[in-house]
Amino acid sequence: MKFALIGDIHGYWNERDVEYFNSTDYDFLFFTGDLLGSPFFGRPNFLNLKKRAYLIPGNWDGTSITGIIGEVLQSQTLIRMGSFGQSKREERLLKHTKPLTLLAYSSVILSKELDLSLIVGRPHAMGGGISFLPSLRKTFSISSVDDSINKYKALIQNTKERNLFFLSHNGPLGLGKERNSMYGADFKKMGGDFGDEDLKVAIDYAKSIGKKVPAVLSGHMHHKIGKNKERETLHYKGGTFYVNGAKVPRIQEGKHFHTKIEWDGGGATVIPIWV
Repeated sequence: MKFALIGDIHGYWNERDVEYFNSTDYDFLFFTGDLLGSPFFGRPNFLNLKKRAYLIPGNWDGTSITGIIGEVLQSQTLIRMGSFGQSKREERLLKHTKPLTLLAYSSVILSKELDLSLIVGRPHAMGGGISFLPSLRKTFSISSVDDSINKYKALIQNTKERNLFFLSHNGPLGLGKERNSMYGADFKKMGGDFGDEDLKVAIDYAKSIGKKVPAVLSGHMHHKIGKNKERETLHYKGGTFYVNGAKVPRIQEGKHFHTKIEWDGGGATVIPIWV
């Protein structure tokens, strides 16, 4: 099977992307979220996309600038204020992302023949703990990291397929503490691991009950660090390929970026592509 990972778009998506992906032999497209952001392209349009595609909302999808600032400053007042109007924003997000299937805390069968399912994780993840709790509490009854872990575990337990791909916005804890690590805190002088604890526990749990996890596909932490440095974007550990697809901007000098993942029931092959 062949999959395309489209990392954080931030507005960098146009009709050429639609035409290209429609012409490929990809079985599925996976989007890591953060759709808006470029002053040059406006709102991404997916209407003519024919491929089966799944999207997990990023921290810029269906949220508010007040809530985002609140999360950055860890201001509970701003976080609560930012949660007002969340339902209407989520309705607009569903409307504007059609025909993509928007998912969170969900599982989808990708291939019965190859015994493969997709686990879609916690929405709006920013790293450094649980983000946008008022929305998570209202929609998913999630009030803590432990709640999210239990939600993941139940999802995995109820998924019959042995092989699991994970799709998340931010990646898991445990892939390095350096500023250029896959989910390292480049915005902190001393770095630090900014991956998600609940996602790491979920992956470990899946493996502990006999599941195989060929690939974990995420974004959020942009490849570029400063002017001339880039973070690690591929990591192989414990039989799993961890992939960060967040090349931002993903359109440069007329070429468009995505990551190709091939899987035949064994190990995964991961290829960064500019077209």
